[in-house]
Amino acid sequence: MVSGQKITTGEKIAEAISPGWPVRAFRNVLESTKRFADCVSGQFAMAAAILLPVLAGITGGAMDMYIHQFQVTSLQNSADNAVLAAVREASLKGWNTQTAKAVADNYLTSTLASTGMNRASYKSIVTVDAGKRRVTVAVEQDDYGYFFLGYFKGSPQIRVSATAQASGSTNVCVIGLEKASSGTVSLQQGALLTASNCAVYSNSTSKVGLESSQDAVLSAKLACSSGGYLGSVKNYFHQPITDCPAINDPLASRPAPKFSTSCKFKALQIKNKNQSLSPGVYCNGVTIKANASVTLSSGIYVFKDGPLVISSNASLTGTGVGLYFTGTGAVFNASSNSIVDLVAPTSGSMAGLIIFQDRNNAEADFLIKSKKASNLLGTIYLPNGNFIVDTNNKIAEDSAYTAIVALRLLLRKKPNLVLNTDYDSTTVPVPDGVGPASGQPRLVH
Repeated sequence: MVSGQKITTGEKIAEAISPGWPVRAFRNVLESTKRFADCVSGQFAMAAAILLPVLAGITGGAMDMYIHQFQVTSLQNSADNAVLAAVREASLKGWNTQTAKAVADNYLTSTLASTGMNRASYKSIVTVDAGKRRVTVAVEQDDYGYFFLGYFKGSPQIRVSATAQASGSTNVCVIGLEKASSGTVSLQQGALLTASNCAVYSNSTSKVGLESSQDAVLSAKLACSSGGYLGSVKNYFHQPITDCPAINDPLASRPAPKFSTSCKFKALQIKNKNQSLSPGVYCNGVTIKANASVTLSSGIYVFKDGPLVISSNASLTGTGVGLYFTGTGAVFNASSNSIVDLVAPTSGSMAGLIIFQDRNNAEADFLIKSKKASNLLGTIYLPNGNFIVDTNNKIAEDSAYTAIVALRLLLRKKPNLVLNTDYDSTTVPVPDGVGPASGQPRLVH
């Protein structure tokens, strides 16, 4: 430092920061900065006029590329999910293009709006290949205002597509869980099982795991046996498929309802009167005698250590009810000339289930001899129970849907068990693994 020379603040800073650093260099930097800042015309203005559009173009182009790639990814994800939804619906509704397109468009509309991409216009093209059980959804985007209109001006700006195929079979309405014995699903004498739009499965590997004998007829969209079957051409609407893979119990992980350990009633008998019952635990059996009529309020009814018996000329009705059977002798028995009309709950631990047998119970028979059980809306789940229909009338024909998952299904005499699949006409849910949830689609492109 030269003696007597005035040192600027900047020089002091420079010296403090880096002792011995040439003051002249720092002064030059300061002067150059001042000239740059003071220059509002001339060369800087000219340079700015040239550089700013270039910088804006680079920035805008980068933004466009980012937005464009985001939109491509979002459209592809939307198309993938829309086609999965569409193929599920198409497999239920006869592979109709109009139905598949309506489902896909509804999904796309809600999804694209939620991602903030609804400023553009979109077009969907849906094609259905019924033979291959496939649906293709293509989505085209146009009219999105990018930063520079010259970017992505082609029409369409973006096009993505996805194809899904239905795997598995049609709706499942019967699963016979027993894996070894004969007659896991058995129709005898003049019995009819009418399941026009769903599949009937027997998990038994026996040579006679599925049986339709004498004048019985199994009329199902699909009949499948893990083993073989008994019966001739006249006994089946479609000849059964043999050596089918067994279907695991689709309700095996469904939690049982929780209930109090105290009994609301013990050995209840109802005679010659109309009576309403409320949800709770009924111990040691309930018998509805002849000429008595019982209405169940909505909720869960636990029958513990005893049967529920509906005698001849008695009736049991209830909407939104689930019947849970636990303990020794806990079974359902509807006698001839009784009236049974039950609709499963729409929510709660037994949503979609009319009857649920405790998995720890011993094998037992659940018997319907009633000639007037036209409405059994929901799923009957008997992991260790034999569901036996022994009458000469139609059963469940007025139900929107009925599904049966039982150890065995046995039809005797001349019943006609009708298993409808009109899932859209009821709010009663269909448990996972039966009904429309049976065949899961997969993306193939």
